[in-house]
Amino acid sequence: MTKLLSALVFLIPLSLAAQEEVVFKKVTVHGGFGGPFVELTSIENQSGFLAGGGGGVILNSFFVGGFGQGGNFAMHSVNGNEYPLDFGFGGLWLGFTAPTLKSVHFYSSLKIGGGTVSLTQKGGNSEDPFYDDGVFVVQPEAGVEVNFFKWFRLALTVNYRLVNGVAHNNVGMLRNRDFNAAGMGLTFRFGKFYRSEANQ
Repeated sequence: MTKLLSALVFLIPLSLAAQEEVVFKKVTVHGGFGGPFVELTSIENQSGFLAGGGGGVILNSFFVGGFGQGGNFAMHSVNGNEYPLDFGFGGLWLGFTAPTLKSVHFYSSLKIGGGTVSLTQKGGNSEDPFYDDGVFVVQPEAGVEVNFFKWFRLALTVNYRLVNGVAHNNVGMLRNRDFNAAGMGLTFRFGKFYRSEANQ
């Protein structure tokens, strides 16, 4: 009887393990990429460009990585004086492409991160702004991507940026909605993208 119980104690975990299902069992790393991107957008209804770059690891049709971007094309008025408005953010970059082996295919990504908004005296030191505030940014995008070479892809997308965290009654009288805006982007991705024939 003791031997039977011992056998059951040993076999039950094995049978449960054999039936176990996991979410990432079939996820395979298919390479990685890095590259710059540029975005035509607006801040306080002023159009301009934000530039940045990032990279990631490719997992089946998804990718996971990091990014950073920013710009200072906008000017902001305080008490009748114009000041350069610096805006930058970075963080987690998630994406999905399908069908990734087609020369032209669907592309989407989600950028989530933290950043800063700051105002600096004209010609002054950007490291010493008279106003500086931390913000949280979420930016989804979608569009098409073209496989020009096995090692290079170019995506054309539209996006919308949501910003939160600008302090109320700040010295610059800025608001979250001053940074919420739609945009268009070009993303250059260089790296290894294609799966082996066995995984296609």
